Amino acid sequence: MVRCILCNRKLERITHTHLWYLHHMCPSEFTKQFPNADWGVIPWNKGQTKETHRSLAKLSYNLKLQKEWNFSKWQRKWRKQKKNQYRKFIRDKNLAELIGMVLGDGNLYRHERTEQLRIVCNSNDNGFVQHIVNLIKKIFSKNPTVFKRKRQNAINITLYQCKISERLDLPAGDKIKNNVGVPLWIKANKKFSIYCLKGLFETDGCFVVDKDNYTQIIEFKNNCRRLREDVYSMLSKLDYHPQFGKNYIRLARREEVLNFKELINFRNY
Repeated sequence: MVRCILCNRKLERITHTHLWYLHHMCPSEFTKQFPNADWGVIPWNKGQTKETHRSLAKLSYNLKLQKEWNFSKWQRKWRKQKKNQYRKFIRDKNLAELIGMVLGDGNLYRHERTEQLRIVCNSNDNGFVQHIVNLIKKIFSKNPTVFKRKRQNAINITLYQCKISERLDLPAGDKIKNNVGVPLWIKANKKFSIYCLKGLFETDGCFVVDKDNYTQIIEFKNNCRRLREDVYSMLSKLDYHPQFGKNYIRLARREEVLNFKELINFRNY
């Protein structure tokens, strides 16, 4: 027990509440006026728990007896949202295309409490930017952040959420060091392979027409060998004849180039 130097009342502790409501004094003023008071102002929760603090123990006991409390409705809603928010993604064409984009110009970063998905694209491709935003909204049920880089012709499309890498079945971090590749469930299905190739070619791919040599090529460039092997394999299963280069996969047969360009609906938004 201590005695309040202002009202001479015996108390278990001098709290902020006692000073403010009885003496209209904040703790800083109290310590200035009475710097030599060895007991000082003790916060209500210092060294206390809900079991040892008398008031909190009573409140905790009463809440345990109640079936409902003030925040029960909100708590149930929040738990349901959290459960649905991190559910496994439906393996469909939209997810296959997004995975292709992430393997191309995207990346996954792991932070202390969350993960970050980021896709970088040309700021002049407004239709493509909006297509990526709509795709992310469909899959994550959340609006991504679109940010124009200063003094650069590039746009960052970013989304923060937990367990992104686990649900996309892709490792977070450096793609080359992790030797990333296309998930098996995509490679095993021709339809999903087409949409994944669409995402890959629209981010790290290009369509070139050489009028002087009367040639057309469609090419995917990437420094990850495993990813190039997966692209080569998927194109071969679709009856194309790709060329495997040091840092590219290329279609150079005129009929195949035009057919593949129409198949993936390359850059039509």
